Amino acid sequence: MRIFLFLFFLVNGLLAAQPLTLQIDAVASNDQSETERIFTVKYHLQNNTADTLHFFFTPKKISPSTGGSMTKEIYYKIYENKTFIEIGQAFNQFFSEKSEFDFDETLSQNQRDSLIIIQLAKKLEENPTKLFKIFNEEGSIGLLNPSKDYMIKFYKKIDNYYHTLLPNQKEFFEATFTWNKNRYYYMEPNEYYLDENAKHYFELTLVAMKEEYKDRIDPEVYDKMMEDPNFFKGVFVSNKVEINFKPN
Repeated sequence: MRIFLFLFFLVNGLLAAQPLTLQIDAVASNDQSETERIFTVKYHLQNNTADTLHFFFTPKKISPSTGGSMTKEIYYKIYENKTFIEIGQAFNQFFSEKSEFDFDETLSQNQRDSLIIIQLAKKLEENPTKLFKIFNEEGSIGLLNPSKDYMIKFYKKIDNYYHTLLPNQKEFFEATFTWNKNRYYYMEPNEYYLDENAKHYFELTLVAMKEEYKDRIDPEVYDKMMEDPNFFKGVFVSNKVEINFKPN
């Protein structure tokens, strides 16, 4: 009994010592047709400390665990009963919020192009006149050329971005996926068939890195990050929540 109590308090102590909690709140499903099911994943991050925490993380998007190892996005895994299965390609992700490029259908193409460039200039923090000139001379391909100075600046801003959670803050997120209801998946050398009689579970993982990004971020950002005791790294795994892969 004493050993059990010791282990109980030890495990709870270790969990409490984690600066961050990643938790799935719900995975809802809705059949749009006989060949499409939409999943909405709601999850949150919670700062478990009385300090303001910083960590590398890109909000609003989650990727399959088979994605790139240096991404700042949260990973997801799918389990069949207790077995992890690599079927990340089963999903297509989209964002449900209204696009900033949803325009009145009565607008001409030139009017739409102008509005898009104005919005783009705002996002890139660039002079719209400069972008209009490039668009007129080089078209949309030239406008979004990654070698342009404003594009380099924009991507560097993304690389330098890190997330912040205030003391004891809980921040909520939502991601939406579609599934085409296929059950057979092949990813060399593995192949899987989703058993319609099995239970399936969805899990999230956040891998917060630090030193690994040294060559990607500005030196002053890296130095500031390394000096901050509340800029943390670590692996944080969520709870598992059942996901509906049942037949119609």
